Amino acid sequence: MRMLPLRGRGIALATVALYAVSALTFCGAPGKTRLQPNDFSKRSDSLMRRQAVKFMTKKKASYADINVEDFYTETVSGAGGPPKGLERDLITKFFGDGDFHGHGDHEAAFQNFRECMEKGEPFVGEDDGSGWIWAVAGLTVENGLTLEIRKSTPLGMRALLVAKESKVAEMFDTLNWKIVRRRLNEVLGHRDSEGVTVPGYKSP
Repeated sequence: MRMLPLRGRGIALATVALYAVSALTFCGAPGKTRLQPNDFSKRSDSLMRRQAVKFMTKKKASYADINVEDFYTETVSGAGGPPKGLERDLITKFFGDGDFHGHGDHEAAFQNFRECMEKGEPFVGEDDGSGWIWAVAGLTVENGLTLEIRKSTPLGMRALLVAKESKVAEMFDTLNWKIVRRRLNEVLGHRDSEGVTVPGYKSP
């Protein structure tokens, strides 16, 4: 006979126990008050509401203040040109015809990425009206590293580069790709490329 995995047996036993407790509750000794199905529903709803309130009131992290001008100055401290390696593949994956690993027409993808940055669309999130436009990386289980354009300071995210909305082409002409590579390991307002928490960050 095929045995259930330990985890499966645990779930099965827990289910049997739950039904046994339910049966004892509904079929208790004569003369004692029996709980009705609606009572369980009410208790369950009450528990879910308490958990929802707890989740909504959970404290959020407080990120360190960011000097965007300094971030921009560092961004444009290079010689521009097309990206190589990981940055190239990331752009091809999300702004071109690249597959999951970023294999595809790198030149066309980079051109499209530049045009999207210059037009300012499509972008994710809100526009804070500051006049800055960002390229931001993310990390998910489904897609691995991701890349998107934003128009608000991406605190708590992997900000790769920033440009003045009116001077995006100028940024690309002097973009420092080495800095972009380093920033893949940073989280803006939280930690540096070595994983060290930056001054001013407060955990929730």
